[in-house]
This record gives sequence, C-alpha cells and structure tokens, in this order.
Amino acid sequence: MDSNPAILFCKNPVDPSTVDPDFAAEMNAATQAGFSTVLLDYESLTTTDDPDRALRSVKQAAQRTRLIYRGWMLTPQEYTRLFVALGAKGYDLVNSPTEYQNCHYLPDSLKYIKTRTPRAVFAPINDQSDIESLVQMAHVFGNSPVVIKDYVKSEKHDWEQACYVANAFDSVSLERSIGNLLKLRDKYLNVGVVVREFVELNLLTNHSKSGMPLAEEYRLFFFNNELLSAAAYWEEGTYATTPVDTKEFEAVARTVESNFFCMDIARKKNGELIIIELGDGQVAGLPERMECLEFYRTLWARYKVSS
Repeated sequence: MDSNPAILFCKNPVDPSTVDPDFAAEMNAATQAGFSTVLLDYESLTTTDDPDRALRSVKQAAQRTRLIYRGWMLTPQEYTRLFVALGAKGYDLVNSPTEYQNCHYLPDSLKYIKTRTPRAVFAPINDQSDIESLVQMAHVFGNSPVVIKDYVKSEKHDWEQACYVANAFDSVSLERSIGNLLKLRDKYLNVGVVVREFVELNLLTNHSKSGMPLAEEYRLFFFNNELLSAAAYWEEGTYATTPVDTKEFEAVARTVESNFFCMDIARKKNGELIIIELGDGQVAGLPERMECLEFYRTLWARYKVSS
C-alpha cells in the first residue's frame, strides 16, 4: 500500500489543468498537509457517463494507493463507476459503493440513527400515484408540521413553498409542496421524497438572503468511525463559545458502516441535541467555520496511523 494517500478533486471546467475554484483552498490545504492530489473531470463522469475519460489525467498508480474523493455529489451509480475505474488504475477509494450509499441516502442511514433523529416516511417517486401514496403515509404525523426533501437534498431556501408544511394531515398542501419540490429538484431528484416530522430547534437567526430560519447546527466528520473534526454549520448567527459535547454522537458513529462520513446535529429548543442526517464525507462541504488546513492535517495524521 502506498504510504502517501491521495485526494481526488474536481477539475476546473474552464481550465482543466487546474482544480475547480470551489475546491482550490481545500487542494492547497491537502497539499500542505502531505497528501498527493489528482484531478477528476466531473462532467465526463456525470454528463457523458465516461469514467475513463473522467480519469484520463490520472496516471496508473505504481502500487495500490488509498484515495479520498473531495468533490461534487455523485449518485450511487456514478460513484460505483468511479470506484471501478479508479480500482483499475490502482486506487482504492476510502468508501465502497455500499458504504457511500449508507450515508448518502437518508433512508439508508436511518438504520444507524433512527432513535436519535426525527421520524420519517419515504418512497421512490415515479408518477402521481406514488405522490398520493406518500401523502397518505404522512398521515402518521397527524396534524403536526413536517418538512420534505428528496433522499439527499432539500430545497430549504424555498422554505414555505417546497420544504415546510404546517399540517401533515392537510393532504392538499402537502401534495402541493411535494410537487414544488419535484419541480425544483427536476432532473437532480435523488430517487424519491422523504417526509419528516418537524421539530422546534434553537433558532439563531434568519438567512440574510432567503429568510430561511437558521438553527443551532453542527457538522461532525468521522474517519474510521472516530471523530475527526467538528464545527458550527452556519456562517451566520451567534454560536456559544464553548465546544458542543459530541460524546453521545461519537458512540452512534461507531455503529455506522462507512470509513469516512459526516453527521449533522442540531439543538432543540429544550436543549436536547439530535441528529439531523448523515452524509458521505467525500461530498459533504466543509463549513465556513471549520479550519480547512487543520481538517486536512488531522485527516493526514489519522490516515498515517491507520496505514
């Protein structure tokens, strides 16, 4: 196994010889921390379905090399193609396709976090009958408010129209909001729709552009099921100066079948901390308040210890 693990970043679509500008700071930090870096043509992988072309600038590894992808979200199918193509070039992605989906799709991650996260019902959406069936399933929440998203992402910046529904038993309103969500997600819809109970969180402020309520949330990253880094999630709002207590969530993380993932947690109005969702660590963004270089230095140290 190569003693110098690598990070795979997305190329700049305008200048393919450079990294995507959105990941430039991360690539610089990864290099400073000791990682080697390689570049992926994201468009070739996701638009033209050509993983070999996507990796044309990645040379064959001299020996098996461990690799972490840090880039834009991939469907499990796209991730699988990338996993196979990289394997043929001598690179072993940190997560298998199954491990990727375990944390990428909320329905798949519920088996790890079900007792610490809001209740949810969900269904793949292929036609109107699927929507109607899901609306009926949501009656389990009674007259309580709910929030909706697809299997990965919400449209939370369209809070009133495509995310929050005041009464789950109001079938007309819920169906309309699901329709709005589907229109906004369009071709980027991830499988289907999740309806979750709405819980009152400790609010910090409203988003300066969308007006969406911002709650006290934190993003935790885990590597080999041990806490790697934690930071306040939102760049806006005033957080407490004392670090959030993560011990109970570290215990949950040890049950998750993934080598690199994140966990978003939030504080309810009554002070209790809950899990919002998991995410694959390779496609989860670093919060603005997370120190990028320190993140990669810690990741490098953990990688070296595990090698």
